Amino acid sequence: MEDLYAKEDEDNPFEANEIRFWSAKTMFKFLLVGLPRLLLILVYYIIILILSFTMTTEVSDYNNYLSKYMSILKMYLYGYKNFRIDEKTKNIIKNSKAQIIVANHASYCDAFFLIHLFPDAKFIVSDFIANVPIIKTVINYRSIYLTSDFSGNLTDKIQEYLNKGRRIVFFSEGVCKNPKLLLKLRNGAFVPRMNILPIHIDYDNDAYYVAGEQDMIRHILHYSAIRRKNVYVRALDEYILSEEDKTGDIEVFKENFRKYYAKGFGIKLSRKNYLDQPYYKMKKMENEKVEKN
Repeated sequence: MEDLYAKEDEDNPFEANEIRFWSAKTMFKFLLVGLPRLLLILVYYIIILILSFTMTTEVSDYNNYLSKYMSILKMYLYGYKNFRIDEKTKNIIKNSKAQIIVANHASYCDAFFLIHLFPDAKFIVSDFIANVPIIKTVINYRSIYLTSDFSGNLTDKIQEYLNKGRRIVFFSEGVCKNPKLLLKLRNGAFVPRMNILPIHIDYDNDAYYVAGEQDMIRHILHYSAIRRKNVYVRALDEYILSEEDKTGDIEVFKENFRKYYAKGFGIKLSRKNYLDQPYYKMKKMENEKVEKN
């Protein structure tokens, strides 16, 4: 199984191609395609903000219908005209009874596609995303964890929703990075010790986002100006827990799942985790300087 791990010189999940935006060609594309698209996206968010006040925190056909089809519209506005999902994946998702869904994290657009596939699911949301204007209101009914002001134990909150039969989507890597590699995973999805549905998302044109390597604004503007983009979503059969996974060390459970995920999707395992991302490294250095002072 050792060949599942990336070689040292290939273990670069946080490297990304530099986005060249300020050129005559890209500026023309932005004015022709990107600017009208961004204006439509603004109108979309205003509409969804209004509609969010009609949604509830409980599962309903109305919530699911609205989430499913508004996410399709959002994908179209962002330029993802081709949503590639094969029949095998459709059948796995349709027949899966798993309440825990673990997806890789390659872009902030990942959530759009997963909302379309799992309109009834709850999402674990970071402070950063939860505090973006408009989005904060829109995701209020969907998310378990919104801000650092959350009171109570997150693990208990997750278990509460699982006991109600809700599905929960975890981006267990914790950060966006190259989808050809899988980081070491955070604990949240594994604490309940339940079967897991693995999902993998990939994009054309290396259209994944890596903080520290790409500027977010340029990244969004650049990819909003591309005329056609594909997103590929695949699923594996549920990961069924072994006795070792059920009763043993959670780190062993996570690594067993990682190997199943990497082998099934044909990607490599990274030896790095979210704390190795440039942004987190920078924040750690800043905090250390403050502590020294």
